[in-house]
Amino acid sequence: MNRALLALFLALPPATVPAHASPPISWRPCGERQAECGTVEVPLDWAAPAGRKIKLSVVRRKATGKRLGTLFFNPGGPGGQAAMLLRDYPAYAVSDELLRRFDVVGIDPRGVGESSAVTCERPVHDPAVTQFPRTPAGYRELMSHNRAVGLSCLSGTGPLVREIDTTSVARDFDAVRAALGESKISFLGKSYGSMLGTEYARLFPGRVRAMALDGAVDHSLGSERLVADAAVAVEDSFGRFAQWCAQTPACALHGRDVAQVWDELLARAEREPIPVKGGRPLTGEELRYVAYVFLNQLPEYGNGLANGIVQAENGDAQILSSVRASALDDPASTSAYRSILCLDIAHGITGYRDLRARLDRVRRLAPHMKGTSEFWDMTTGCLGWPIPPTNPQRPLNVRGVPPVLVVGNTHDPATPLSWARSLSSHIQGSGLLVNDENGGNGHSSYLRTSCATSRIDDYLISTRLPLAGTVCR
Repeated sequence: MNRALLALFLALPPATVPAHASPPISWRPCGERQAECGTVEVPLDWAAPAGRKIKLSVVRRKATGKRLGTLFFNPGGPGGQAAMLLRDYPAYAVSDELLRRFDVVGIDPRGVGESSAVTCERPVHDPAVTQFPRTPAGYRELMSHNRAVGLSCLSGTGPLVREIDTTSVARDFDAVRAALGESKISFLGKSYGSMLGTEYARLFPGRVRAMALDGAVDHSLGSERLVADAAVAVEDSFGRFAQWCAQTPACALHGRDVAQVWDELLARAEREPIPVKGGRPLTGEELRYVAYVFLNQLPEYGNGLANGIVQAENGDAQILSSVRASALDDPASTSAYRSILCLDIAHGITGYRDLRARLDRVRRLAPHMKGTSEFWDMTTGCLGWPIPPTNPQRPLNVRGVPPVLVVGNTHDPATPLSWARSLSSHIQGSGLLVNDENGGNGHSSYLRTSCATSRIDDYLISTRLPLAGTVCR
């Protein structure tokens, strides 16, 4: 189908979208503590609802107390498996209070987990191909690699890989709502889940009871802004890690110049990858990305990063390599992540000169982390992608929805607080909760800090926003 026509179709008001009949879900017991599992069929292509269908994996935990309604939960990613998390590890999804008051529902989005999933026949990550090319030849190699990965996803997955943008996922979630027989749903989305929740609210404002968006992404921002903001945020978090080590005697780097230790280790890794006992050596680029993953969980994983740096200094990057395995080498999560975001993000790079200008800028902004961020990964990872974006960034104006709560940490390395402020300004009647508890470190705040968790729970239960200007300290 002509992609421009599809984009036009998806931009039309919700009432113009053909209705999709969603039969009730046939539930079966699964997991522990009385979870229920089921599937929902949805159109492969929402522009052709009578055509081929795909399946979504859905898990529900029924309210254990006085029920308020149904709450959809999305943990982020894209690629996060909400169904598995809610089925097997509910305490890592939502609080006991929300499990008591809501039927909590986890849906693996299309392309993800136990739903109809993306399969790429070629690894997304190749340590021999840099995402920070310093020459035109390196730029061409990166584009060639990305194109080959995208074509392997098309070959391994089929037409689904063209239909996994976030607008399609939001329509899927509304089909699940209908299958549950609910007129309205509440929604809790973290990180990418904030993009998904925002799109659901844009398309179906009258079907929202309450919505909390934690670790918020403003999908209206251009890629150049996203990349620059993220570079600054990651560098800020690295500086806070160094400060934490200086103040924490238990840190393995306590009493040392953390920035100098890091810079020397990074320079060494860029000259020659650091050995990993029993595994593939760790490159400098991988080292930076793994450190970024640790920074997302400060202060909880501060010791893990410090211990990993010391171990790598001593010639074995085994601790850091264990995180690389899930962050960069897992074929299921990386395939979904890359394929979905290449439909949602327009990188705006027209050639090597554009990329080099961005590279020079982020290296100035982030002298220790050198521009490493997820948004650098997703923009350079989509250069040469064989499928053009179907849901790129665009001006955002969400109206007619009940008050939405947007939440941001003061020092979030993945989704800067400025994005939460910006997103809130685009959602009419929304409120902003700023989290500075535990220094506002790390990515997202729900179930990580007591104040933000209780404020989010209170809002989802009562639908009343915190007072304007509320900051968790």
